[in-house]
Amino acid sequence: MSLLYLIRHAQASFGTANYDCLSDTGNRQADILASWFKRHAAAFDAIYAGTQQRHAQTLAAYLKAHADADLPAPHATDAFNEYDSENILKTLIPEVIREEPAFEKDVLQMLESRRAFQKVYEKIMRRWISRGESGPHLEPWNTYAARVKGGLGRIMAAHGSGSTVAVFTSGGPISVCIQQALDLSDEKTLELTWQIMNASVTRLKYRRNRLMLFGFNDVSHLELEKNSRLLTYR
Repeated sequence: MSLLYLIRHAQASFGTANYDCLSDTGNRQADILASWFKRHAAAFDAIYAGTQQRHAQTLAAYLKAHADADLPAPHATDAFNEYDSENILKTLIPEVIREEPAFEKDVLQMLESRRAFQKVYEKIMRRWISRGESGPHLEPWNTYAARVKGGLGRIMAAHGSGSTVAVFTSGGPISVCIQQALDLSDEKTLELTWQIMNASVTRLKYRRNRLMLFGFNDVSHLELEKNSRLLTYR
């Protein structure tokens, strides 16, 4: 059997001009995660990462902590990038408001209220995955999921029996990989995305084309710090 570590990026800068950058808390999370790997985890035979800044910064903390080790060169691939939630929201919110004018109240409050944000976000994301073809400026869910599954398949094909592989990525790709392992519906896969914590570790075992969930959303390395502010979802 081979082992795949799916590592969600540390906390990004939600609510700022550049979300795709680790926050101060995120940098601390990334350092804790890197130190935990150095103390406890097996060496990786291959390392992959999405191409977004938050992936690169979380990986950078790992590489810094292992500067004295002989590490494989990381591979950057957009197969493990997060879906473009900003574009999805901008495209679909006006559609929903036209159909449900009262929805605009939640939209206007979403940056000041986490509850309003989650309400808007969940409604729009559910609409996205149920649309099928999404138009020229919006990638359909099925296309997005197929790209993630393609990246997963290439890793499984390239790294055979006994390999240990790390992927620094986001909640969306992690959920799609779990969908592949557990044969989840698209809706359940989307719901899973919202439960994946920053700097968490999910593990999958694989052999040839068989894929099995081995551990989900582990943040014990953060819990050991006894600081609840380190336990974040966004």
